Amino acid sequence: MNIEPVGIIRSCFKEKFGIPRQPGLIKSATATLELLPPYNVAEALRGIEKFSHLWIVFAFHESICETFQPTVRPPRLGGNTRLGVFATRSPFRPNPIGLSVVELKAVRGTTLELIGGDFLDGTPVLDIKPYIPYADSIPGARGGFADDAPEPVNTVALTPEAQTVFQTLEKNQQQLITDVLSYNPRPAYQDDDPARIFGTRLFDFDVKWKHAGKSVTIISII
Repeated sequence: MNIEPVGIIRSCFKEKFGIPRQPGLIKSATATLELLPPYNVAEALRGIEKFSHLWIVFAFHESICETFQPTVRPPRLGGNTRLGVFATRSPFRPNPIGLSVVELKAVRGTTLELIGGDFLDGTPVLDIKPYIPYADSIPGARGGFADDAPEPVNTVALTPEAQTVFQTLEKNQQQLITDVLSYNPRPAYQDDDPARIFGTRLFDFDVKWKHAGKSVTIISII
């Protein structure tokens, strides 16, 4: 079996740290999906605009496992409890394949504009399928350890220096930075060290911030 990418993702997430752990959590997260040759023909997308959401099948191209690990530690469980890899959505899988449902905002030629994705910039796309509500939404389904959607837990503040830069950003850029940090992107196993400085790259900005309790303070945006 030979599988090759049909497209590539251009995302606001330039590194893995800060990417939401599930699609649809952060509506301000935007991405484009560009079809690659020989698939970049408009005919391949005919009718796709009739669907509000799409399934994107993609490769975790920066999460390759050299050896099979049968268990992983889901962040949702604090990073200390191990579950079988096939009982989680961990990117560290025997075949590094991901599946995300996203909102289709627009079709521009052979490029799709997407909302709510959890994609790293440069992600190879293996397939695109329409989301069909009657088949893909199952009332009463059980979600195991992730039965309820996570809620934003952090308030976000800015130092005067960071606020000056923040005010010059576009509204969607401001919203994304705030949304990402409100969901506490830190690794679940890390202790709360208020002196530690974290860095997250969003769009073309390096955002530096500190975390204390349930408060994040952005100290610089470069």
